[in-house]
Amino acid sequence: MSSDKKNIVITKETIRRLLKDVKDIITNPLTDNGIYYIHDEDDMLKGYALIMGPQETPYFGGNYFFEITYPSDYPHSPPKVNFCTNGDGIRFNPNLYSNGKVCISLLNTWRGEQWTSCQSISTVLLNLCTLLNNEPLLNEPGVTKSHNDFEKYNRIIEYKNIDLAILKMVNKNSSYYLEKFTAFYPIVKENFSKNREEIIKFIERKIEENPGVEKMNTGMYGMTVTINYKKLYDDFLETYKNVKIN
Repeated sequence: MSSDKKNIVITKETIRRLLKDVKDIITNPLTDNGIYYIHDEDDMLKGYALIMGPQETPYFGGNYFFEITYPSDYPHSPPKVNFCTNGDGIRFNPNLYSNGKVCISLLNTWRGEQWTSCQSISTVLLNLCTLLNNEPLLNEPGVTKSHNDFEKYNRIIEYKNIDLAILKMVNKNSSYYLEKFTAFYPIVKENFSKNREEIIKFIERKIEENPGVEKMNTGMYGMTVTINYKKLYDDFLETYKNVKIN
C-alpha cells in the first residue's frame, strides 16, 4: 500500500466484499460485453478496466480505460471512477468528461437511481458500457436528434475514436499511451488486429464520401477537430505495421 494510504483503515466487511466482487467478475467475466477488469495487486482499493467500443457505434474498436478507486467503507459508498482515454480536448461522451470525471447516477455523480450496497464492480462496468451507444449525444439532458451538433458530434467521435482511442492507445511510442494500463496491452493489440479489415473499410468509405480535409466545430463542449481520413488511413497502416513488428 502506498504511503498516502497508510492511515486508511479498511474494515473486514470491505475486504470481504471486495474479494467477493473480484471473484465474481473473474468467475463470470464480462468479456462478451467487451469489458475487461484487473484488480491492483498492491492496492486493494484500486482497480482498472478496459471497455472496448461496441460494434455499430462511433466507438467501435476503441479502447476506453477507467481507473477505479474504492472507498474504505465499500460497498456502503460507491467507488470513484476516472475516465482515462482523453486528449485533444475531446469529450468522448456527455457522461465522460475530458478531465476524467464520470457522471452517472449509479456513482452518485448524477441524478437518478443512486448507489446501493447491492451494486457491484460488474454492475458499474455494465452501466458504463451502455454509455458507448450509437447516439451518445442523447445522453445529454434536453438534446434531441434535431440538435445542431447531433450529427457533427457523431462524426467527430467516430474519427477521434480511430485516431485517439485506437491508434494512439495501441502505439506504445505515443505520448498518449497509458502505462498504468499496460496489463491490458495484449487485449488491445489482439482487438486492433482482429478489427483491422472492418476499420480500414470504414476509413476507405469515408474517403470516398469526402476526400478532402474538413474542419468541424461543435457549439456543445467547444470541440474543434480537423477531419482528414486520408491521413488517418496512412496512420492506420503505419501503426499496424509497427505493432505487428513489435
